[in-house]
Amino acid sequence: MNSGSVNAASLQRRSAEEMLSLNLSSSFSGDEKGDYFIGSPKAARLMGRPAGDLKTPIAIIHDNALSRHCLTRCLAAPETNFTSVGYSSVEEWQQGDFEISGPIVLLCATGRKSTETAVRQDLDLVVQSSPEARVIVVSDCEEPTEIVAALEGGAKGYISMCSELDVVLAAIRLVEAGGTFVPASGLLSSQANNSSTFAESDTGSKRAASHFTPKQLEVIDRLRQGEPNKIIAYKLNMGECTVKVHVRNIMRKIKARNRTEIAFLTNQLF
Repeated sequence: MNSGSVNAASLQRRSAEEMLSLNLSSSFSGDEKGDYFIGSPKAARLMGRPAGDLKTPIAIIHDNALSRHCLTRCLAAPETNFTSVGYSSVEEWQQGDFEISGPIVLLCATGRKSTETAVRQDLDLVVQSSPEARVIVVSDCEEPTEIVAALEGGAKGYISMCSELDVVLAAIRLVEAGGTFVPASGLLSSQANNSSTFAESDTGSKRAASHFTPKQLEVIDRLRQGEPNKIIAYKLNMGECTVKVHVRNIMRKIKARNRTEIAFLTNQLF
């Protein structure tokens, strides 16, 4: 083959490659099934280039078209090193090409009811359809119960919609590297809820204890240790008859039938 033929073949191959690249870039809509994106593995194969050192593809599932399109464009910015494609539902995503849609899936939801559906139904569908996908739930609901449910359901992260874009990008990169991202606000809220529960429990205990006199509380403490009336009278420096009176009054207040029930019922109260 002469040099002229080689050059002609090279020009023809380059022309075909440029036309394919143009077709791929012109198809960018962010929402059409089967979209090809520059930098995606399938685009690389079609263009005869190695799939290594390419941008990480991300699938964005969100039923709000404007929010989905904005997030898709933000994540596809040149400096992010990501490509992205949007889907309006899990069903639409399932009909697409998982390899193009990406190993990272952002499952977005707005509002408590929508978040509950995403965490308890949609998340399972995504995990079942693509076990290798790293799913991140994106929501404006930061309830600790939803965050925990998402992680238990297989999500690798939970991002608040109140987060700055830089935080979102960092969270995605952490999940991409094999980590798990949980918003600090969710942990703080959980800690506050636990503190509130403990405070309510402590308040309830104090309220129950207020039904007894100081001497009765001392007798109850001894009864819990299984001590007989004679020992209680000796340790509390009171007559045995006085101890019996205290025991009867305690039984009447909590409707206990014997000393064992006093110990059991008061353990539940405080």
